[in-house]
Amino acid sequence: MNIALIAAAGESLRIKSKINKLLLPVLGKPLIYYTIAAFYDHPLVNKIVIIVNKKILREVKTLCKKFFPGNSKEIQIILGGRSRSESVLAGVKFLENAHKLKENDILVIHNGANPLVTYDEIDKCINIAAKKGACITAHSIRDTLKEIKNKKIVRTHKRENFIRAQTPQAFRFSLFEKALQKAGKTYQTMTDESLLFEKAGIQVEYIDAHEHNFKITTSADYHHAKHILGDIPQDYIFGIGQDSHEFCNKKGLVLGGASFPYENRLLANSDGDVVLHAICNAVLQAIGEKSLGAFADDLCKNQKIRDSKKYLSVVLKKAEKKKYTLNHLGIMIEAKKPRIDNIQNLIKNSLSKLSGLDIKRIGITATSGEKLTSFGRGKGIQCLCIASLKRSNNDR
Repeated sequence: MNIALIAAAGESLRIKSKINKLLLPVLGKPLIYYTIAAFYDHPLVNKIVIIVNKKILREVKTLCKKFFPGNSKEIQIILGGRSRSESVLAGVKFLENAHKLKENDILVIHNGANPLVTYDEIDKCINIAAKKGACITAHSIRDTLKEIKNKKIVRTHKRENFIRAQTPQAFRFSLFEKALQKAGKTYQTMTDESLLFEKAGIQVEYIDAHEHNFKITTSADYHHAKHILGDIPQDYIFGIGQDSHEFCNKKGLVLGGASFPYENRLLANSDGDVVLHAICNAVLQAIGEKSLGAFADDLCKNQKIRDSKKYLSVVLKKAEKKKYTLNHLGIMIEAKKPRIDNIQNLIKNSLSKLSGLDIKRIGITATSGEKLTSFGRGKGIQCLCIASLKRSNNDR
C-alpha cells in the first residue's frame, strides 16, 4: 500500500500573509487544493493523510468534503505538531493505529506547500522506493557553490556533488522504523526524512525534480505559482485589435511608428499604420471605449492630423484616466511584403519608445499568408494585436 502524508501544519510565518499560505487563493481554490489533488488523482496512491494545525483544520475539512469526497480513495485529516518531524510522526502513529502498517508499505511524505508536484515525480518516487527502499526528489545546483564563515568565503565546492532536496520523499515503512530507532530524539531537529535515513546509514536514491516543483515560502513564490497555474490577477485587463489597408503606388510605408521609405505605403486618410491602429483598437477595447474611428476620423479629416503616433498618444491617455497602463503587446502581421522578420527589431524599438514598454514586453510574429488572402497575395497588410493593461498605482 502507498500512503501519502501531506505535511501542512506549519504557521506560514515567512510569507507575511494574514492567512495561512496554504489557504491563499489560486484560480478560486486554496493553494493546498492543488497539492491534495496531485495525490488524489494518482493511481498509485491508495490513502492520503493530511497533517494540519488547529487554525486551518476546519477549512481543510471543508475543502476535502467539497472537492475530494473519498469515493476513489480515503482521506484522513489529523492534527500535527510544532515541527515538521512531530507532524510526520503524528501521521505515522495514526497510520500504525488505524491501518496497521506493513513492512513493505510505502510512505510518501510531501510538503503541503509544494502544490506543483508532477505525476511523474510521484510515480518515480514510489516505484524506486518500492525497489530500493528510499527515494527523494531534488533539484540540481546550477550556481557556483561557495562555503562561507564569518561573512567570508572559505572554499568553492563542485556543484555536481550537491542537490537541493524537495518532496515527495518516499520510504519503505520497515526502513523508516529502523532509521527512526537509530535516530531517536535527534529526528526532532531534522528538516527532512532523507536526513533521518542518512544518519541511520541507509542509502537514499533521488530523482530530478521538475522545475515547477518548489516549496512556497515567500510572497514571490506564491505569485510565481499563480502565474504557472494560469491565475491572472484581477488588476489586469485585455483587448484585441485589428486593422488592415491595401497598398497604393506611393512610397513611404509606416509600421509601428517606424518609417520604411522604399516600401509602398498603405492607402489611408492617415499614414495607414496598421500596427498602431490595431494597438489602439486593442487598448480601446480593453478599457471599454469605442473603436479608433470614433475619434481618429475627426482628428484626420478636420484637424489634419495624419500621424498615427498622435492617435496612440490619445488612446494611452484615455487608458491613464481609467488608471491603466500598458503591460504587454502581442502583434501578428499578415503580409507577403515587406518581410517582417527583417524589420521586426526596428518596429519593436519604435513601439518601445512610443508606448514606454520594455522591448521584452513586445512580441511580433508574422505570416506570408501563402497567397490564400489578399494580404498573402501582396495587395496589403493586416495586423492583429492583443494588449494587456495593468491597473496603475498612482492617483492621476
